[in-house]
Amino acid sequence: MTHNTSYSDDWKDIRWKQLQKTLFRLQKRIFKAIREGDKAKAKRIQKLVLSSYAARMLAIRQVTQLNQGRKTAGIDGKRL
Repeated sequence: MTHNTSYSDDWKDIRWKQLQKTLFRLQKRIFKAIREGDKAKAKRIQKLVLSSYAARMLAIRQVTQLNQGRKTAGIDGKRL
């Protein structure tokens, strides 16, 4: 398996602010549904968040770039 440079290029081109807005909008919808007492709707939106591209990418970014432990060696003994 070879390294594909397009992945790292794509990572730099991601519009992070847009992903944050998308995820926040979904979170607001969950809050509104719970406030209105519609638990079924809130649960459906939660499932949508779990499968959303925005949530996945922001979670990966949080762990790999923003997390304080990013410079701690992992099980492979390597650090970023």
